[in-house]
Amino acid sequence: MSTALHRQSITKLIQEAKGPLSADEVRQELGHRSIGQATVYRLLKQGVTEGEFLEVAFPEGPRRFEMAGLNHHHHFLCQECDRAFDIKGCPKQVPKLAPENFQVEDHDILLRGRCPDCSRKAG
Repeated sequence: MSTALHRQSITKLIQEAKGPLSADEVRQELGHRSIGQATVYRLLKQGVTEGEFLEVAFPEGPRRFEMAGLNHHHHFLCQECDRAFDIKGCPKQVPKLAPENFQVEDHDILLRGRCPDCSRKAG
């Protein structure tokens, strides 16, 4: 498969994902035998440089990637399977949590727990 087709496949995968994906998740979804790890990393980095993807860094775990230009949102990280999911919306009272006379310019909210799949397995 050509680099251009790999890039198209990665873009489609990230567009359709329910949350940001790690390079390993991208490679696994594409079929690890059809694309090398170095190629995945190179194409993800290229997508970030060109403004197509955003890099999402959580306090722990691998860097993940999502489409650029998405509306403001937050994430849920499953502590069992390590998958990340988008959370729609944002609590409007977040800026009010800052100390008096502080100006909030940006924020991130990361919820942690178990996704439905992992909750069923544990249940």
